[in-house]
Amino acid sequence: MFTKQLQDEEILKIAKTIDSTNGSLYKRFLFFISSITFRFGFRYPKLKLQIFKFIDVLPSIETNKIYEYFKIYIFDEDTEIPHFIKTLFHRLIRLLFLSTLASYIILLFVKFFAKSFILTDSPNHLKKEDTFKRPRTYDILGEIALSPLEAKKYQKQYFQLIEELSEVETNINPKLRTNISIKCSGIETKLYPEAEEKSIQYLKEALRPILRLAMKKGIGINLDMEQYDLKSIISETAKELFREDDFKSYPHFGIVIQSYLKTSKDDLKIWKEYAKKRGVPITIRLVKGAYLEYERIKSEERGWITPVFESKQETDIQFEENTLYLLDSYPYLRAAFGTHNLRSLAFVLFHTKRKSISDFEIQMLYGMAEKYKSNLESMGQIVREYSPVGLLLPGMAYLIRRLLENTSNQGFLYQMSLGKSIHSMVKNPNEENLNGI
Repeated sequence: MFTKQLQDEEILKIAKTIDSTNGSLYKRFLFFISSITFRFGFRYPKLKLQIFKFIDVLPSIETNKIYEYFKIYIFDEDTEIPHFIKTLFHRLIRLLFLSTLASYIILLFVKFFAKSFILTDSPNHLKKEDTFKRPRTYDILGEIALSPLEAKKYQKQYFQLIEELSEVETNINPKLRTNISIKCSGIETKLYPEAEEKSIQYLKEALRPILRLAMKKGIGINLDMEQYDLKSIISETAKELFREDDFKSYPHFGIVIQSYLKTSKDDLKIWKEYAKKRGVPITIRLVKGAYLEYERIKSEERGWITPVFESKQETDIQFEENTLYLLDSYPYLRAAFGTHNLRSLAFVLFHTKRKSISDFEIQMLYGMAEKYKSNLESMGQIVREYSPVGLLLPGMAYLIRRLLENTSNQGFLYQMSLGKSIHSMVKNPNEENLNGI
């Protein structure tokens, strides 16, 4: 009989392979540098917070005034930097009239860092920039559209992106098919939870031309899941839209399920029944969730029960339970696992092998966990990169989220930077696991 202990031992073996130090000296060097950099950030949480605040407002600052605001956020606030160092540095800048030069250097540094997480600044530059052979899910950067004009511009970028992408072969391995992730609140402003039926109609109108164009080129479409307020609108829109005559037979549509939501397992059951009735599979991108603190704060403000789990441990447990249900729902639901967590990756590989399922995806963010990606590929796994496209200005909120994930005391880079044992990082979440994202 295959016990839980034996299962965890097998998962540990897989995790050790994913986490091995095999690979080029260059990749090992990058991993070492990132570990040192983030360890430095973890030692100085006050400084880290002020840097994030500064980066968040940077796009709205005139270039030649960047240093002035840098001083306000970094030097004038209480951080771990000794006062005499801050004073000395600022006096030196002022004495040598270097504030303008410092402003440009700061901007260049932030742009260089952002480039680590953002594939390219425009769909028009994809052919020049995107020479790597990993399959991608492209994501146009941007936040919620605040006006119809913004929404039209955002929608136009999706059209440009699809036009720039190559046509996909009909019989290509699904893992290699080019995908696009759509942020629904970016292409339609009239999304109101209190007027859900009308909101669904508006969103369907905005999505139809994008879906039609993508279908002509054989590109997969994934509707991103955003804050909880929009969950029902986006989900119901997808269900209605994917059943329309133009779209009901297309097998390359997907939706996101966020495991930090208490309803996530029930949502999977609903999507399984939906796919059965539709007669065509739906791809489920299973993630843990990216708006945890936002959802908690919003629920507190409104006096509502939070829709997300209160602890990281509960989310990790739910992710594994959802993984098993998702795999058991094949072929109605096609699984795509979006995670960088070592335990989660090993858990997925163990159970897909045990259930003899090969049609599944592992998805990771562009610019993150390169060691894991390379080792997974060495194991014969295809890794899809979730790849943002857009300028620094609309991409700044995305960059901040990536920074917060990377420097979270529960994030995978944090765990690795501390040199934690593999046994600790791959501990079963049912045994009070606090690791990973």
